[in-house]
Amino acid sequence: MDNGNIVKLNKYHVIFLIQNTMIGIGLFSLPNDISAVGYNQWLIPILLGVLANITLIPIVMLCLKYPRDSLFKITEKLLGKVVGKIVNATLLLYGIASASSVVSDFSRLVQGIVLPTFTINPFVISTFIVVIAIVLGGIKSVARFCMFSFFMTGWMIAFLQWPLQAGNWIHLYPTFEVGWNDWLTGMYEGSIAMFGYGLILFYFPYIQEQKKAFLHASIGIWIAVIYYFLVSVAAVIYFSPWQIDNLLYPVLNLFQAIQLPFVERIENFGTTLWVFLVLSTAATYLWIAKKGMDALFNKHKNRTWHVYVAAILAVLIILGPIPIDLQRQLYDEWVVYYGYGVIALPSFLLLIHAVKTKLGNQQQKKEVVT
Repeated sequence: MDNGNIVKLNKYHVIFLIQNTMIGIGLFSLPNDISAVGYNQWLIPILLGVLANITLIPIVMLCLKYPRDSLFKITEKLLGKVVGKIVNATLLLYGIASASSVVSDFSRLVQGIVLPTFTINPFVISTFIVVIAIVLGGIKSVARFCMFSFFMTGWMIAFLQWPLQAGNWIHLYPTFEVGWNDWLTGMYEGSIAMFGYGLILFYFPYIQEQKKAFLHASIGIWIAVIYYFLVSVAAVIYFSPWQIDNLLYPVLNLFQAIQLPFVERIENFGTTLWVFLVLSTAATYLWIAKKGMDALFNKHKNRTWHVYVAAILAVLIILGPIPIDLQRQLYDEWVVYYGYGVIALPSFLLLIHAVKTKLGNQQQKKEVVT
């Protein structure tokens, strides 16, 4: 487990932490999520990548001003103990809810595609057992698993050659027939798949080359964007407009275009292998939840058992006596608002930092004059 601000994350750890946490399970439904723009959807990942890189600037700027502090400590320093702890409690809930959301969505996907006769209970519990094991090794363990997950799953992008061969490339020609409202809807729905790069706010103190963190994080963002772009291109070429609008998980249908003599249902293979990305994403969010509990209840001191508490709470959200409507609202709305909040918070904190610095300088000048 992480003891103190020991710099342990090299550039490859940062790159794959960013990339894996972003992809998670969002890639499965991305073409459907951004279907509001029709066949123009392959432009959305590029636009979102540019916006992500722009919003990364204040995130890294804030981190560089407090290189030894995570976001949990920065909020307390700039907002005060009381307000800072309220914000930290919200961030803690974000970590727990996001870990729960990723595992829940994937568990229901596996139930519907691979194990239709089984309940999700054993799969959810076994998944969190593995996630706990990853998180117990600390942030470096999570980063290493992210690298492992990339090499276990990244090669599946080669499967796109089948739908690319079978589709109609004329669909790629951008017609821009949709209005601004549709573009904004597509950007909003697609932005959910971009969440994850802002989590660098929490593990920045562990990064070895902090001055190059922006570059390494940008590389991670654009690796994810390239995957989103290629999948969107394949969906536009292969599917009709009706299919893009109505297929909830278009990537699974892209898998069905694959013809291999030694595999009967390649979508089952792809779905099962995707668990590595789910584990790495859930582990990152659970690690953040654990650090949040450390900040709230133990004055930022490491407590290993907080991992188990955070995991149990995440499991209870999925399997506990929570109405499914409230559960969907948590996953589909609250987690999204939390994600936007994490991205917007650094700009607000930078403003507070600038005001405090200016007031401090004025106070020093008065003392010198006196």
